[in-house]
Amino acid sequence: MAFKSSLILAPMLFAVACAGQTLGPEGDPTGPIEPSEPGSPEAIQQIAGEYEVTSVFDLRNSPDLPESVSDALGPLSGLADDPAGVIFDALEGTEVGDLLDSIPSALRGIVESQINDYIQEKLYEGVPVAGQIAEITDMVATLLTNFEVVSSLQVGTADDAGNATAEHSLTAIAYPQDGQRHVVAVPVIISALAVARDVSLNVNLDTNNINFGDHALELPLGDFAVIAFHAALESQFGITDLGAALGEMVDCDDLAADVGDIEVAGFTLVNEGQLARFCEQGLEKAAEQVDDQIRKLEMASLRFAGGDGTLSMESKADGLGSTQLDAIEGNWQSELGINNSGFAAPSSFKAVREN
Repeated sequence: MAFKSSLILAPMLFAVACAGQTLGPEGDPTGPIEPSEPGSPEAIQQIAGEYEVTSVFDLRNSPDLPESVSDALGPLSGLADDPAGVIFDALEGTEVGDLLDSIPSALRGIVESQINDYIQEKLYEGVPVAGQIAEITDMVATLLTNFEVVSSLQVGTADDAGNATAEHSLTAIAYPQDGQRHVVAVPVIISALAVARDVSLNVNLDTNNINFGDHALELPLGDFAVIAFHAALESQFGITDLGAALGEMVDCDDLAADVGDIEVAGFTLVNEGQLARFCEQGLEKAAEQVDDQIRKLEMASLRFAGGDGTLSMESKADGLGSTQLDAIEGNWQSELGINNSGFAAPSSFKAVREN
């Protein structure tokens, strides 16, 4: 029986010895199991998995922003500087606009001046309306130039040299605003298109570095910015519609009462009630123009010309002393293409393991 027991025990002793452990008097293993060497095939496989990536873009001081970004802010900037001019211009081509055009230019100039003075002096909840409109303009500018791209990175199994491929897909756009983070999820139909497949990468576990190859994602920034803009309005004013928010701040009935009837030689061209309605319609039209201008900022491409990062490894709870990749922090050499105008927009990123 002793001979038979030795035959059974021998393979077990051999297996334990190969694992780098020492044996006790009774043949039991003692001492820790040695983890795989960093560059070994076993360690290389530890990068495979799914990661949530947050890429931060801050273009507020970029000298390369296309004119379309400034154009998107035009109607709002005008409301802060020349509200009457914006209201009248917004009504051009409508029946109301035709009626306003019938006002003699000299009289129209007086009316515009009265409207502008009213709004410049108007307070809303103790704060000047013109200043609040300027704040909304700054809000939109920030949404268009300071945002986060949230994406999913699915990394496949690497070869012995650390080469692998990944699938990189857009999942959301996030906008930091007033200490909050508004996250706009990507609709399914867009997320199905905004995918970069077979993204090349190389990992070096000796230096804890990773490098990504050139790839691109589709990114309709304008639509997302409008959604985030309305969410920010609701947070600040309790109203998602810009036109309604402007109407509440300006108070068109009060404005009309302040300006009064518009008369020429004793004949009333526009009465107080009409002026109030013109004010409301003009603000609504101006608000629509703001949304339309933001939506025009269709970002055709977000190109990651390359990327490099530092790996953060963690121990696995398997009792074998092995590790796996937990997170990556690094930088993209990225470029944005807005309305057929491309420019460099480097960004930082952090990828955190999901599974």
